[in-house]
Amino acid sequence: MEYNIKTKKLPKSEIELEVSLPAELLDSARKKAIKNFCNSLEVDGFRKGFVPENIVIEKVGENRLLEEAVDLLLNEHFPKIVEQEKLDVIGHPKVSVTKLALNNPVEFKVVLAVMPEITLPDYKKIAKDIIEKEKGKKEKFEATEKEVDDVLLQIRKNKAYFDWHKNHPDEKGHNHPDIKDEDLPKLDDNLAKEAGNFKNLAELKEKVKENLIAEKKLRSKDKLRANIIEKLIEKSKMDLPEILVESEIQKSLAQMKDDVERVGMKWEEYLAHTKKIDSSAEALAKAEEELKKDLKDNSEKKAKVQLIFNKIAETEKLKPNQEILDNEIKELKKHYPEASEENIRIFVITTLLNQEVLKLLENQ
Repeated sequence: MEYNIKTKKLPKSEIELEVSLPAELLDSARKKAIKNFCNSLEVDGFRKGFVPENIVIEKVGENRLLEEAVDLLLNEHFPKIVEQEKLDVIGHPKVSVTKLALNNPVEFKVVLAVMPEITLPDYKKIAKDIIEKEKGKKEKFEATEKEVDDVLLQIRKNKAYFDWHKNHPDEKGHNHPDIKDEDLPKLDDNLAKEAGNFKNLAELKEKVKENLIAEKKLRSKDKLRANIIEKLIEKSKMDLPEILVESEIQKSLAQMKDDVERVGMKWEEYLAHTKKIDSSAEALAKAEEELKKDLKDNSEKKAKVQLIFNKIAETEKLKPNQEILDNEIKELKKHYPEASEENIRIFVITTLLNQEVLKLLENQ
């Protein structure tokens, strides 16, 4: 069927639809709603599924029946409306019924977010210019003697802590005494062997040096990526939907809660402690809302980056390696058996495509 729809564009890549559905559709949905309630109602003297229609209407009420009928209508027809209007919908729509009465058309408004139009800059040129600029600096990656000594000192401290706990098995926390210099193990071949099965101290020092240089190279690479991403955000044009920002805020908040609980602390305790507030429900709710506001700027950036990467991947026709994709999905399913396979697949595909986009940009 052809739907009667008025479309209005709103800011932030949102669209308002005014929809009118014929009266006969409401009548049909109402009959389905009566049948659904009939199958679930428990009425003395009648078996489930055999309650007369007039008693169902009396028990449930006409308003509740119409509400159920509208839900049935939306579930059936909203996907078809989206298809008719060729909308790339993201998130959940906000629906408000404006007219609902028997023997009349059903009228409602739907406000929904759609995937925004993105105008990309010359991303390859941007990446190339930034990479060339960094190459011109001719950065040398070295590990100083002091940096190596600092790492070796930390290794000695860790060994001292380990030995203390080994000799005090009942102490499970970090309630060990301060380690003084004279308590530290000697820096020699024996320590090197215990620290990582190295042949001698010289080999341990060489490995520490290699790791420090590798870490500096990684930080440099991360800085290069960050510079490219910042420039892409600056030069790209889009009308960012608020729903994507909210989604990123919720992800960050969920990650924070998970991190807090992983170290054995309750989220409410963490909030009360860090915000220096009491643990009342009102104070905690207010603190969490303030935290969401603090996360907003970074969440906007994350949402923009993902949209930009998605657009680049689409433009360049990038695809993840199928074998890697299948293996990653399999591994994640082992670690998160309760997660839906579809969500896992989307997460892995997004991660792998992001990696492909970064490779593309870094190889200019």
